Amino acid sequence: MKRKNLFFFAMVVMFLAAGVLAGQEMPKEIKAVPVVGGLYFVEGLEGGNVAFLATDEGVLVVDSGTTPEEGKLIVAEIARVSGRPIRFLVLTHYHGDHTFGLQAYPPSTVIIAQQNTADNMRSLNEPRLRGMMEKQMPEMIATQKLKVEKLRKKNGKELPKEEEALKALETQLAELKELCFVYPAVTFQSKLSVFLGGQEIEVVHLGRAHTDGDALVYFPKLKVLHTGDLFFAGSYPYIGVEAGADTANWIAAIERAASWEVETVIPGHGRLTDESGLLKMAAYLSELRQAVKDAIASGKSLEEAKKMAPLPAWKGFERERLLPTNIEAVYNELAGKKD
Repeated sequence: MKRKNLFFFAMVVMFLAAGVLAGQEMPKEIKAVPVVGGLYFVEGLEGGNVAFLATDEGVLVVDSGTTPEEGKLIVAEIARVSGRPIRFLVLTHYHGDHTFGLQAYPPSTVIIAQQNTADNMRSLNEPRLRGMMEKQMPEMIATQKLKVEKLRKKNGKELPKEEEALKALETQLAELKELCFVYPAVTFQSKLSVFLGGQEIEVVHLGRAHTDGDALVYFPKLKVLHTGDLFFAGSYPYIGVEAGADTANWIAAIERAASWEVETVIPGHGRLTDESGLLKMAAYLSELRQAVKDAIASGKSLEEAKKMAPLPAWKGFERERLLPTNIEAVYNELAGKKD
C-alpha cells in the first residue's frame, strides 16, 4: 500500500477512533527504540503507540497499529529486532488506531483484552466499518463522481484535484474491504498476568475511564507502564462517551497507576515520559471538570460552555479542536446524561 493511500485509509480509521489523529502527516519509517531490558517503543506510527517486550521465550506486543499495512511494518520490525515469535498481543482498548493492525500478526498470536474491549470491537467497530463500506463510502464516491463529471463538462480548473480525490476514495474503499475483523482470544475483567521470559506482565483494568474497557500494561521488573489512551501526552484527550467513558474514575485510575513503582510511562499518544507527566493528565481532567461544573452552576448552556477558552495551563496542548468535545462530554456527565 503506498504511503498516500495509507494516509487516506488512516483517515477512515480515525473516523472510527473519533478523529483523534486525523490529518497527521504520514511517517517516513517506523523504528523500534530500546526503552529498558528488552522493552521497545515503536517510533513513527500514525496512531496509537505500540511497544513490545522481546525475550528468549518470545515477544509480547501492546496494541497493533492503525492499519493492516502498519501492522505488517511492526511485525517486520519486531522480527528484525528479536527474531523470536510473537506470542501475545495485549489491546489497551477498542479504538481502530490501536486494533486495526491485528490481521497482520501471526495466527498463533494470543490476543488479550478486557472483556468490554472485546465487546466494543464487535458492537462498535465492526458495524461502523461495515456502514462505511456499504453506505457512507459509496455515497461519498457517488457525490464525488458527480462533481468530477460537472467539472469535465466545463473543463474546470479544479478537475485534476477532484479526479485525484475520487481515485483516492475508490482506493480507500477497496482497501477497507480488505480489512478482516480479528478478535481477542483471551479476555479478563479486572486483572490478568502474563509470564514471559522470566517476567510477570500485569494487565489491569481500573474501571471506566477513556472507555469502559481500558487496560493498563505494567512491567513491574522494568518499572514501565503502558497506559493506552488513559494518557495523551501533550495533547487534549479523546473522551469515549460512546463506550462508557467516566472522567471522575479516569482521574482516580491515573492517580492509582501513578502510585505504582514506575520510572517510564508509555502514553497512548505522544512521547515517553514519567509518572509526573502522567499526573498532568489527571490535573487537566480535574481542572476541566471544575471549569465545567462552574459553568453549569452559573447557568451556562452546553453551547455556551463549549465556547470556553482553553484553561491557561493547557494552552500548549495539541489538538485543541478536541477541547469543545471534552467540555461536552464532561458537561453531560456532570448533568447525568448518557448520550
